[in-house]
Amino acid sequence: MDGTAPQPATQPVGPGSQARSLQLPPPELTDVAAKVDARLQAVLDQQSDHWRSVDPRLGEAVDELARMVTSGGKRLRAAFCYWAWRGSGGPDQQGAAADELDPEELIINMGAAFEFLQVFALIHDDIMDDSATRRGATTVHVNHGERLTERGWRGEPRRYGEGVAILVGDLGHVYADQLTAGISDRAKQLWDELRIELNLGQYLDMRSAAAGALDLQTARRVATFKSALYTIVRPLQVGSCLHGPGDAALMEQLDRFGRPLGRAFQLRDDALGVLGDESEVGKPVGDDLREGKPTELVAHAVANADAAQAEKLSSIGAPDLSAGQVDELVEVLRQTGAVAQNEVEISRLVAESTEVLAELPFTAEAKDALQALADYVAVRTT
Repeated sequence: MDGTAPQPATQPVGPGSQARSLQLPPPELTDVAAKVDARLQAVLDQQSDHWRSVDPRLGEAVDELARMVTSGGKRLRAAFCYWAWRGSGGPDQQGAAADELDPEELIINMGAAFEFLQVFALIHDDIMDDSATRRGATTVHVNHGERLTERGWRGEPRRYGEGVAILVGDLGHVYADQLTAGISDRAKQLWDELRIELNLGQYLDMRSAAAGALDLQTARRVATFKSALYTIVRPLQVGSCLHGPGDAALMEQLDRFGRPLGRAFQLRDDALGVLGDESEVGKPVGDDLREGKPTELVAHAVANADAAQAEKLSSIGAPDLSAGQVDELVEVLRQTGAVAQNEVEISRLVAESTEVLAELPFTAEAKDALQALADYVAVRTT
């Protein structure tokens, strides 16, 4: 870094972004999302038809997965994967898969795989967090617990709903794996690695919340596994070596570009979790405080708090926090400077990523697209 002050996160921070409203998903994201959505829908339609022909009840599970897949989602992982693929040669790449799948079909399959994996993770995450809504829709475990009650079936509603949700999530994981067919050995190795990282990151997240570990080191480690690597670094790396062994130097550059941007993504998520508009975020704002999630936002507040503020912050992790108590905690986050510090850090991290982006041996088109995604990550409202 050259020591210049970080730009505000509400302003463009890279080339080609001056005329764009950064809070809106850029076309570099929405164009990829449209292709991936079409592939997701095709898979789900085919699977629903197939299993309904065997037994209509089996199709219900596929349809429930489809409900969650089509209820929203930014498709950011798919977009980062796609533009790293384009930057690394895209349609001109050759590899073992070239005889079986068109390169464009392969990358869209990979994007759909990331989205099925994300839905798997979210469905399971909702069980662990006991969340009632996701993307503005009723979560799978709540939906099916209510269904058991409404239909007068036997069993305990919560246990039944959670059991169904685990299976529906696992089904998404299987579809994700199927869609990776044809990728290079190196890309498959990275795919396996990110799935391990995702599971271990979720374990650390749960353990830290239960233990009340709200320190900065823990928050950053969780963010590394669940956001920096899973959301940005690994999709970039998978896309860059989709057809071949991958260049070691490029892998390292993509790591240096993706890690700070992944942290910025998580910091924005942390802010939205307590300051966002519930109608846009699609889930109850304040639940992160009720669950005691280890976030940098809270860690900074704890570090900066006076005795009275620290007393209020000690209630974080209480599942029965009222809306008024959440508001009081949010005010403490502001008073301690944690909210302002969060915004400055987001801007600094995006600027750091932008410096690395300039070094990438990608086409100007791919660099502009990745910059647009980086800008959006910094200021998104969902």
